[in-house]
Amino acid sequence: MNLNSQMRKLQTAIVKTGLVIKLSTGQFYSEDQRRMITSYSLSTPVTYFSERQGSWRTKDHEILKSYSMAEVIMCLADIYKAVKEWH
Repeated sequence: MNLNSQMRKLQTAIVKTGLVIKLSTGQFYSEDQRRMITSYSLSTPVTYFSERQGSWRTKDHEILKSYSMAEVIMCLADIYKAVKEWH
């Protein structure tokens, strides 16, 4: 099983428990390494009260930003273990 499918399966398992985890990717070109670099970001929506607007708003809270797919998988695994113990 490749790392990309492991990430997606862990994300799906976490979402099924009721916790929404968003997985975003982005790319940029590194002049030093002369190649494209992929960044990964894990976030979850949070609700907060905006004093300025006087209403409840939703924004994404970033849990992790990394350039390592393995690090993202380990973070997702830790989140999954914590959510399973909590339920």
